[in-house]
Amino acid sequence: MYFTVYLLLLTPAALAATGPGLTRRLAPAAAVRALACLAAAGTLATLWALAALALAGLAHPPQGDETAFAAADPVPRCLGPIAATLLATAAVRLALTTWRRHRDGQALAGLRHAPAAGDLLVLPEERPDAFALPGHPARIVVTAGMLRALPAAERAALLAHERAHLTHRHHRYAALAQAAAAVNPLLGRLREELAFGLERWADETAAEAVGSRQLAGRALARAALATTGCVPSPPATLAYLRHRITARVGALRAPRPVSHWPHVWPAAAALGVASAAAGDLAFALVRLLNALAP
Repeated sequence: MYFTVYLLLLTPAALAATGPGLTRRLAPAAAVRALACLAAAGTLATLWALAALALAGLAHPPQGDETAFAAADPVPRCLGPIAATLLATAAVRLALTTWRRHRDGQALAGLRHAPAAGDLLVLPEERPDAFALPGHPARIVVTAGMLRALPAAERAALLAHERAHLTHRHHRYAALAQAAAAVNPLLGRLREELAFGLERWADETAAEAVGSRQLAGRALARAALATTGCVPSPPATLAYLRHRITARVGALRAPRPVSHWPHVWPAAAALGVASAAAGDLAFALVRLLNALAP
């Protein structure tokens, strides 16, 4: 366990380091799914390693059997309380993140039940804004100011973008990434890459829906100019103009991206190491439990 548990604690950093490469080398939909897998793996690795370290460090050897116990569990005693504290901190951070998401969603509950044309809710506000509001019922929320800022064809691209967020349940990917970053701050990089990937996924879906990548790019650029200096969209939403606008416009001006799977081997290798370390740690814990109850 002495080596395996520390290796497992390091794997989230390795997983996070591979995130930007996935964003560059995979099509957006594939990149988001791959990043979600890495975030889930990093979260499980963190929790599993800390739980094992806390158990091993806090366990007391059977009376008169200290030698056998030390052989089964070479983890220093001082690491038990540290690991337990980190595990409790991760649990508190995860609970706070979940509560904030719920609170922010409840603050917008009135929009879900306001009169709407199907899934489209137009707010009579001059401030340009557009976002997807997940939930039951889900809503595409657009202000009158945003509709006036865009020509009809570009409005279609904007609405297709927001509808893609709802159709593909992007809020679930975002929630997973936020939970991962709460458990282990090293996974915050994956959260940012995944958030960008979600917007790129919706951009590509919108471009396909309107039949023109250039049109989708113009809609995004014009909307960004219209919202300069405006208050940002609510945090519990999937906003049209939240992540790396310049990079997204540039991507829409380029050919449609395709996935280059041979280039994702670093992420696959990191996942393999994490899986092997987790399995070995499980066997080490079995040996420890046998030593505790001979």
